[in-house]
Amino acid sequence: MKNTRFFLFALLAAMSFTIASCDDEDNAPKGAYEDGVFVVNEGNFLHADGSVTFINRSSGEVSNDLFGAVNAGRILGDVVQSMTVKGDMAYVVVNNSNKVEVVDANTFEASYTLSDLKLPRYFITVGNKGYVTEWVSFVDKGRVSVVDLDSHTVTGTIVTDYGAEGIAEANGKLFVSNNFTNTVSVINPATLQVVQTLEVGDSPGVFVKDSQNKLWVICGGGSDANYNPLNNGRLVQIDAATNTVSKTIELNTNVSDNLAINKAGNQLFYYKGKSVYRVNTADTAAPSAPLLTESAAVSFYGIGIDPETDILYVADSKAFQGNGTVFTYSTTGSAKGTFTAGIGPNNFVFK
Repeated sequence: MKNTRFFLFALLAAMSFTIASCDDEDNAPKGAYEDGVFVVNEGNFLHADGSVTFINRSSGEVSNDLFGAVNAGRILGDVVQSMTVKGDMAYVVVNNSNKVEVVDANTFEASYTLSDLKLPRYFITVGNKGYVTEWVSFVDKGRVSVVDLDSHTVTGTIVTDYGAEGIAEANGKLFVSNNFTNTVSVINPATLQVVQTLEVGDSPGVFVKDSQNKLWVICGGGSDANYNPLNNGRLVQIDAATNTVSKTIELNTNVSDNLAINKAGNQLFYYKGKSVYRVNTADTAAPSAPLLTESAAVSFYGIGIDPETDILYVADSKAFQGNGTVFTYSTTGSAKGTFTAGIGPNNFVFK
């Protein structure tokens, strides 16, 4: 009997140790970059000095050139345009190097490279598929390449319109802004066909999704034959269920084609020059004054809002004369702090 009791006690102790060990493994840090803010730094055109910066939320510590630091000095590439994180993987789109570098999102160790792309811009994942927009050239129509994330290969392409730029998934469909035009292409991913083309406004760019599951795209505005701005930038709301434009807010000026949305999904943020503007999704007209103007900035070049903290991040490229600066604010416009990033910071990824 004593031997039996001893055996049961030993078995329970071993099971407890095993369970505790599993819990410890599940809670163990995955890497130095598991939790924080990535800054995508475009770099100077033709200089291959694009990079990614990491800002630690807790300590405020800034780490620059993650890719080179972790991967034995490897160069990330020429014009780092954007980055997408899905699970434990990060997809870094390098526009003028015609590739996507895929890295571990927690350690930034290189995993594999998607090459043979043509001026790629933005990347999203849906299930085991990746979709990357490509300009292709300045005279050909843009396209979306379909990537099998299991085999790491491009399995197909979908021709859209000139300057394929932003991309979003909503209601089982893909929406692609065509930046050299005034259109958004609606794609059925099951058939890899464009099923509808929406007219939205000149130079459509980035998409965000609001609390009502509606898409918003910002249109930067166009220019006349003499390159004078037409001052026709706008915010356009798209109903993804019906593939229709459900609201247009005229901004009465040309603006950047970058856009951010707050944590609650009911306020949109965009910028022009050194000023940031805020619009409620229920509004029908542009704001009469900016939310904030940063006197210390040269010109804003990127924007994002941390969905965890609701802190507004705005990037200043400093005209590509050395490293850029990241300014942070509350969504009411109160200044919070600044960080030094790489050359040409242009957008943010939060994880």
